[in-house]
Amino acid sequence: MKIKNTMWFSSSDVTSKLHISLRQLYYWELKGIVTPRMVAMGSREFKRYSNRDFETLRQIKDFLDEGYTLNSAVHRVQID
Repeated sequence: MKIKNTMWFSSSDVTSKLHISLRQLYYWELKGIVTPRMVAMGSREFKRYSNRDFETLRQIKDFLDEGYTLNSAVHRVQID
C-alpha cells in the first residue's frame, strides 16, 4: 500500500519479512520502539508501518540476532 509516495507495510508483511512473531512485533510497539499508523478501511482499522519503521525494526532484529538485549539494540539503533 502506498500513501504519499511512502511504502506502508502490514503487520503480516513485517513479521514475514523479518522472521519475527506477531506477538514480538506488538511487544516492540508496546515498548515504544515504533508506532504504526492506523488506516481506516471501511468500518475497520488496520496498522501500517512506514519504511522508516520497517528499517528500525530490521536493525533491532539484526542486533538481537547478534546477541544484544532488546534495550541495548534499541539504544544502538537510536545512536546510529
